[in-house]
Amino acid sequence: MSLLVHPLPLGKVRLHNRLVMPPMATEKSEGQGKVSDALCEYYDEKTKGGYFGLVVAEHSYISKEGQASKGQVSFSSDDDIPGLKRLVEVIHRNGCKVVAQINHAGGKSISALGGESLTAPAPSAMPYTTTRGEAVQAHAMTQQEIDQVIADFASAAHRAKEAGFDGVEIHSAHGYLLSQFYSPITNKRTDDYSGASIAGRTRLHCQVIEAVRNEVGPDYLLALRLGACDYEEGGATREDAVAACKIFENAGIDLLDISGGLCGYRGDGSKTEGYFGEDSAAIREAVAVPVIVTGGVRTLEGAERVLERGQADLVGVGRAVLKDSLWAKNAIELAGGTGVKGTVFFDFDGTLHDSMAIYGPAFRKAYAWLVSEGYMPPQEFTDEWISRWLGWTTEDMWTTFAPNLPEAIWRQAAEIVGNEMDLLTEEGKARLFPGVPEMLDELCSDGYELAFISNCRTRYCEVHRAMFGLDTWFDAYYCAEDFGEMPKWQIYQQVAERHAIPRVMVGDRFHDGEVAMKAGIPFIGCTYGFGDEEELAMASACVLAPKDIPSAVREVLS
Repeated sequence: MSLLVHPLPLGKVRLHNRLVMPPMATEKSEGQGKVSDALCEYYDEKTKGGYFGLVVAEHSYISKEGQASKGQVSFSSDDDIPGLKRLVEVIHRNGCKVVAQINHAGGKSISALGGESLTAPAPSAMPYTTTRGEAVQAHAMTQQEIDQVIADFASAAHRAKEAGFDGVEIHSAHGYLLSQFYSPITNKRTDDYSGASIAGRTRLHCQVIEAVRNEVGPDYLLALRLGACDYEEGGATREDAVAACKIFENAGIDLLDISGGLCGYRGDGSKTEGYFGEDSAAIREAVAVPVIVTGGVRTLEGAERVLERGQADLVGVGRAVLKDSLWAKNAIELAGGTGVKGTVFFDFDGTLHDSMAIYGPAFRKAYAWLVSEGYMPPQEFTDEWISRWLGWTTEDMWTTFAPNLPEAIWRQAAEIVGNEMDLLTEEGKARLFPGVPEMLDELCSDGYELAFISNCRTRYCEVHRAMFGLDTWFDAYYCAEDFGEMPKWQIYQQVAERHAIPRVMVGDRFHDGEVAMKAGIPFIGCTYGFGDEEELAMASACVLAPKDIPSAVREVLS
């Protein structure tokens, strides 16, 4: 199978293949940088079918002072968030992950076009030209201006996360502000941001990375696009790029996106595809985080060569996709892959996980503690009786089972259950139902996204995720603890638009069917778990074993 169609986990984001739609400016926003119908239609057309593992949305401005062109998308105001959410939902419905690329134009900003006395902010005072070729004079930024830019990047990243983007990419390429600080051609400063050292030239980048990371949290995907080499005398070199990328990795970057040239370098004029491949290969060898490379790739063979030579982990194809919206579909299918056909939401306990092996002993331990403290009478329980509580939220379970227990007490009992289940899992006592890995493999091969939605604690999910290698298959994990213990159907309502359509719910209890009923999607009931046919009467189909799930999914979504 072609490397192009191999999945790639990026922290909590799973890419179903290695093909990237790189950022390409459309200038299709309206008004003050708001998302327009035309912009949504453009991305809908390009991402239809989910053939890209990752989409990097076009570069967008973090402040009016950093705007590169009219028609550029804005991340500069909270008022932008509703439109950005709409854009994200379009891309997610088609089955692609998407990160926002946030940018400050620096000396190329159009903010300086309003009058003769205006100048653009840049590392050093010198003339620039905008993306449309207008002459601009730049001034050397003050520390106050630099601090404001750092804050603006962090605020823009916050808006990206609020809008539902899967991550954010900091733009430091193609002659914009961070690229201007990185290049010794445009950075003539002699202070802490000195153009004379790689530490000085990357200082602002590290401050931006730190501010953004503090804003979005440790688990949010954070990428940086670097114009690795200037390809001009006295400019940034490959050695500079390797050193800079090590610095960025240490600062907290999860993904490096390699481009080149201060002003849109297009290669040496040869027909070789992937003209930044040697730069990205040197960087990839020096860092542990994944690397994207974009530049000149026009064919499936060219994309595969980049990956086979170890020049990158992901490959971006821009101009070919811009010209042909079916390029990704044709390439991925020719490589033996598929697009995204929809999303299967899975319950965990009783559906994938034969959890009585750990839940029974854990429940009995908690009950023994309640007896020892005088809160409950001695009593023996069968596994069948205990299994009735699987799938309930913590609060619903304890307030139904023991309605007279004080909340502080049942919460202590619940903590005992959770800790004991984690311990038993770590001791190797947990097990998946027979045939589950093969069933998940089949669904992924068929082109379905898989999402985990459970009434469990976050820690419980993380322990099982690591033990069973669930990242091999699953795109997302939704645990009740992360949603204030709200019911599954309410969790689904909050997260559904992050996933491809059509959608189906698979589970073994009434709570799982409730998700489907309230959302108006099909439900596949698993009678091999702890539910029964009477409890699962609302199911569109019932299965007797995990191996039957793929055919049931195909049937109910056909």
